[in-house]
Amino acid sequence: MTTPWIALVPAKPFARAKTRCAGLTPDARRSLAKAMLTDVVRRLRGVPAVHSVVVVTADPEVTGLALASGAAASGSGRFPGLNGEVGEALEAVGGAAPAAALALIMGDLAGAGTADYATALTLAARHRRAVVGDADGTGTTLLTLRDAADFRPFLGPGSLRRFHAAGYHDLGVGPSSPLRRDVDTVDHLLSLPPHTLGPATRQWLAAAFPPGGPRPGPSTDERRVGAL
Repeated sequence: MTTPWIALVPAKPFARAKTRCAGLTPDARRSLAKAMLTDVVRRLRGVPAVHSVVVVTADPEVTGLALASGAAASGSGRFPGLNGEVGEALEAVGGAAPAAALALIMGDLAGAGTADYATALTLAARHRRAVVGDADGTGTTLLTLRDAADFRPFLGPGSLRRFHAAGYHDLGVGPSSPLRRDVDTVDHLLSLPPHTLGPATRQWLAAAFPPGGPRPGPSTDERRVGAL
């Protein structure tokens, strides 16, 4: 029997998102965050085992995008910081659907497709707690658990080591998997094969960096990309 999953996707207010994307204007960073979150939610909704997608936010603009993309939203704003917001959402969602397993998935996995999520959740169904590390081997891009009470507030720099120490099973996702490439910088986005990007992110990329036009590199961090 297939394990039913609820996928939770934490999201910052768009005005505060992607601040490490040097060279982008505030409007460009905002629209990139919106595009990636849209694609992640829609691709998760295409996974047969995912019964619902919940965006973790108390921000009205993010909530509106979540609802427009077919997701629900959870967040009161009473618990500041990523770990507080996620802990509250896991408790609320887990309490409402105790038979479902819970998956926490970052909203900037621009290259991860429906099949990538489906494979990871199939592997995770064998374990009470599991984790996928980022491409740098220090952070976390995907976390699964059977019980919200198993969540530990380790999200942030160095989280992967702490989750391993707490008994979370490493799913062994290969280093080239798009599940390990969260997009914190423009270089991260440009490193992903274009065909793996979702429609909204591809549209953003085409508008920001037209074919044949200049693209930012390590030495051009101060380049400003116009608002989209």
